[in-house]
Amino acid sequence: MLICRGWKPLLNASSIIRDPIRAVLPGATIPTKRTFHNINRLYVENNTDGITTKTKEESHSTQMFKPPETSQYEGSYQRDYERIAKYSLIPLTIVPFYASLTGGVMYPLLDASLSSVFLIYLQYGFTSCIIDYIPKEKYPRWHKLALYSLYGGSMLSLYGIYELETKDNGFVDLIKKLWNPNDDHLYIFGRN
Repeated sequence: MLICRGWKPLLNASSIIRDPIRAVLPGATIPTKRTFHNINRLYVENNTDGITTKTKEESHSTQMFKPPETSQYEGSYQRDYERIAKYSLIPLTIVPFYASLTGGVMYPLLDASLSSVFLIYLQYGFTSCIIDYIPKEKYPRWHKLALYSLYGGSMLSLYGIYELETKDNGFVDLIKKLWNPNDDHLYIFGRN
């Protein structure tokens, strides 16, 4: 209670702290309770001929933001695996250059690992593009179609790498033949 010396108590201090506007304007009716559920709603009362009806309208300025659902595969795991593939490509691309400069032999296992890791890196990169630019929440069918076509293309590319490694001399030899100006000895999948 607010007490001055020799005077009667004027106001209760707790009511001033709780409702300062009501303390200043005692006759004012101000809604003070705002719960979580009615923050985003605006109730408009229509009085027509003594009938009171309430219509609920959404307030566009106070709508809550709902972040999209995240999964570990589309988040940190995918970024980590993409980084691993990116950094493992550095030594795998330096080895063929070193082998060609020194006259060494490019081993088929290194050639297959270079091709496979490059394919994995491309697949992770295109998956990131699909997740970013064709969101699952907005375009669910197109998102699924894009991912399935990417997986199908990756499997077809993996089969192409297998054919290139078993029936030809590999990916590095193909690049070496493509850089040669004379293409008489070029052999790509049955073309002589």
